[in-house]
Amino acid sequence: MSERIKEFGDAEIAVVTFTDATRLDAYVEHLGVSFPVVTDVDRELYRALRLERGTRRQVWSLGTLKKYWHLLRAGKKLQRTHEDIRQLGADVIVGADGCIIKIFRPATPDARPSVDDLLAHLGGSTT
Repeated sequence: MSERIKEFGDAEIAVVTFTDATRLDAYVEHLGVSFPVVTDVDRELYRALRLERGTRRQVWSLGTLKKYWHLLRAGKKLQRTHEDIRQLGADVIVGADGCIIKIFRPATPDARPSVDDLLAHLGGSTT
């Protein structure tokens, strides 16, 4: 996504994680993003958006395993995480008025929306 960030125009992008604040700098470095990353340690936003914890089958889906395989083949080192790997995330588009336009709740960690999907909803489509 970073290589296509300009396509989002004046939209503000942020990452919300439940990473402990003491590990946030390392998390941001790992992601390599230039937009804000904030932490929700108590997962209040996750609960408000009804983001569930995945099953082992969801978390270790074939798609997730393939993604790790490609990372390893590309020479990336996998690091042990301190977070809850079963917590599923989401991609949320919020309008200028503060109302949610679209919530993408992927069933597995690897099933995130494409940049094209995100851009398509910036115009104000409804959920």
